[in-house]
Formats: sequence, structure tokens, C-alpha cells
Amino acid sequence: MKKRRVLGIIKKYKQLPVSAKAGIWFALCGFVQKGISFITVPIYTRILTPSQYGIVSVFNSWESLLSILCTLNLFYGGFNNGMLDYKNRRNEYVSAIQGLITVITAVWATLYVAFRFIFEPLLGLSPIFVTAMFLQVLTTASLSIWSARERYEYKYMAPVMVTLLNAFLISVIPIPVILVCDPKYGAEIKILVHVAITFVICGGVYVFNLCRGKCFYSRDIWETAFCFNLPLLPHYLSTMILNQADRIMIEKMVGLAEAGIYSVAYSASMILNILVSSINNAFAPWLYRRLEQKNYNGIAKVVNMLFAGVAIVLIMLIVFAPECIAILGGEEYSEAVKIIPSVASSLYFIFMYQIYANVEFFYKKNKFIAYASVSGAILNIILNYFGIKMFGYLAAGYTTLICYVLFGTSHFYFMNRICKKEMPGTDLFHSRIAFLIGIILVGAAMMMSLLYNHTLVRYAILTLIVIIVILNRNRIIKIFKTLKEK
Repeated sequence: MKKRRVLGIIKKYKQLPVSAKAGIWFALCGFVQKGISFITVPIYTRILTPSQYGIVSVFNSWESLLSILCTLNLFYGGFNNGMLDYKNRRNEYVSAIQGLITVITAVWATLYVAFRFIFEPLLGLSPIFVTAMFLQVLTTASLSIWSARERYEYKYMAPVMVTLLNAFLISVIPIPVILVCDPKYGAEIKILVHVAITFVICGGVYVFNLCRGKCFYSRDIWETAFCFNLPLLPHYLSTMILNQADRIMIEKMVGLAEAGIYSVAYSASMILNILVSSINNAFAPWLYRRLEQKNYNGIAKVVNMLFAGVAIVLIMLIVFAPECIAILGGEEYSEAVKIIPSVASSLYFIFMYQIYANVEFFYKKNKFIAYASVSGAILNIILNYFGIKMFGYLAAGYTTLICYVLFGTSHFYFMNRICKKEMPGTDLFHSRIAFLIGIILVGAAMMMSLLYNHTLVRYAILTLIVIIVILNRNRIIKIFKTLKEK
């Protein structure tokens, strides 16, 4: 019986169009990539001190910012437009985009050298770390460009294999190196080994792109790509600030150990972001079809069931927070438990933003996304500064929650404006229910933070949640079957 099922699945897979196969493989690649990183967290938190883990966390945060400044995310944004506009010059296009990123990176590197007296105190990193950061940004961008081109052409196997190989090596290889070498330099070893592996693998992709395209500079390609992506820079930077600024500010205002503890809690909470994004990726095409057909019936019911489902999963994570931190970090990171309720609740409002942003994307009102992103980032920095100063680094979790609540609310407002114009008199999502679920989630999360010393009570709540899910399993299955309907 099992053999028949397996053969049936294989047969169905073979019958899928290449676009669907590519989507499946890239989705699996994303899950495995995040999974490898997540699984190794408990190892690193035990061979690195909280301060060392904080150094790694701060390095990664600055690297995320530098990546946006150096690459302008040219492999997102208008890359697919470039594949279409230069369909007979795709090799040249990829190579030229890589050349543009190389020049921008060189400009920022030159500015760093010229104004080291400003940048060094700001970054809090030694010149060797900053040099490593520039190399990582440049070579990783080459892999992203190549993968974006392969993804566009549905050539999924090569980029998936290279991406997973890189993810596995950079996560696993530093562990024995740290254990063999002096552990007091654990952070430095982790970062430099990571960069060295990336440089070898992604550097090879850089050479491949250049040799295949044989083009470093192309005026029309550079102008088109630069002009398209530059206006999106505020949005990309703002999103990065919302995700990373708290760790940088904790390091500056409190210390590296606290930044490391916060980073573990943030990583534990945001692992479910994979699930949240996957749900939205399944929902968006279905919503687009409904909007295109002007068939608005049933959308609100599906959306509110998805909101309820996400809230239940987040509550389960919050209930399990002590056990989760014990596995990921151990005793030294026990204080991270206090951060999970607020940061995990933030994911609900991230999901809310994604759901509402689908409508903005469909009607091509992308400017609203930039308004919300910039406002949220500015507010995040202000609240972090005063919150951390007055209440300590644990306040960063609550400032993150406040900002994402306002982020989700802003997108609701912009989405509502669009709906009033495009579909007058239609209450597309019945959003009052979504906000009610959000209020209940936040209240339950705050209550749960007071029950972490009462294990039996927490497990009783978890059992009740599981029973509710089992009793409603048919409704849940029906919702996901609905998303497959055309």
C-alpha cells in the first residue's frame, strides 16, 4: 500500500510543469537552509560565550545593512524585468549586474578606508572583520544573481545544490575549527571560516558569471537597473532596520552578551517565519485569481481561518519557550525566555502585513509599502533608544511588537483605501476579526510570560490547544484545499 502511494506521488511529480517543480525545490531549499542554521544554534551557544555569540550576531546585522547598500538588492526588484528586456543578452545582463555591484562595493570600501575614524567606532568591528564583510557581500551577491537567473529559467537543481552545500559548510565547518583552536577566539574563528568558505564557493560563481557573460560594464544595463532599484532602497533599508536594529542598539547601549541573548530569542521566535511566509506564498496566487475574477466571496472566511491558525501555532511556540531556550541556549541564555512572547507575537502582525500587501501588489500601489516601511523603521529606532535606556534590553522585544502592530495596521489602512476605490462597498477581509485575534494573541502571550514557572499549567493549555486543532481538523484541511482551487 505504501509503495503504491510513493509511486503515485512520484508519478504526480513527474507530471507537474517545470515551473511547479522549480517552486517546490526552491521552497524545500529555503526550509532546509533555515533548518541547518537553526539546528546548529544549540551547538554554537554552548561553544561560544554570550559575548562571543553577540559579536557574531552584530557582525551579521551589519552585514545585512552593508549588503543592501552595496547590492541595492539588484537580484530582487527589477531582475525579472531585466531577464525579459534582455532575453537575448541574459549572460551579458547577469555579468553586467555583477559588475555594477562590484563597483558599488568598491565605492563603499573606499569610503570606509577614507573615513575609518568615523566607521570604526560606529561599527565596533576591527578592520579585518569589515574587510571580510565586504568580501562576503560581494561574493554572496554573485550567487544570488546566478540563482535568480536560474530560477527565472526554471533551472532549479544546480542553484539548489550549490546553495545547500554552502549553507551546510558555513554552518558545520566552523564547529570543529573552534574546538581545535583556542575557544576564546571562537567568534573570530566562526566569522572568518564562514567568510572563507563563502569566498571559495561564491567566488567560483563570480568567475563563472564573468566568464560566461564576458561583460563587466554596459551603460544601458547599468542605468536601467540602477534607476529601477534606487527608489526601492528606503524600503529595503527600512525592512532591514526593523529586523536587525535592535541587536545593534543593544550591543551599543548595553553589551555584547545581552545582544547574544536577545539574538537567540529572536532566532527561536523567527523560525516560524518560514511557516508564515509559506502560508502567504500559497495564499497569494489564490487571492490574485479571485481579485482578477472579481470574485470576492469566501475570501474573508479563508483569511480569518489562516489568521486563527497562525495565532494558534504562535501560542504553542510561546507555551514551549522555556524548553525551546533550554535546547537552543542552555542556562546562560535562560533570560531569553522573557523575550519570546513579544517577538513571537510580532510574527502575527508580519503575517497581517503580508496578507494586506498582496492587495497593494495586485493593484501596483507599491509606494504604500515604502511609506509603511520607512515609518516603521524610524519608530523602531526611537522606541528602541528610549525603551532600552529606561527598561533595559528586554524592552527591545516589546518595541519590535509595537512597530509590527503599527506596520500591520498601516497596511490595513492602505489596503482599505485601495479596496474603497477598486471595489466600493466590499469588505474584502472582515479585518475586525483579524485584529480581535491579534489582541487575544498578545494578551495570551503576556499572560503566558507569567506562567513559565508553572509547567503543569502550561502543558494543560497546550493540551487544550491540541484538542481544539484536532476537533477542527476538517475545517483546516478544507481551507488549504480551497487555496488550490482556481
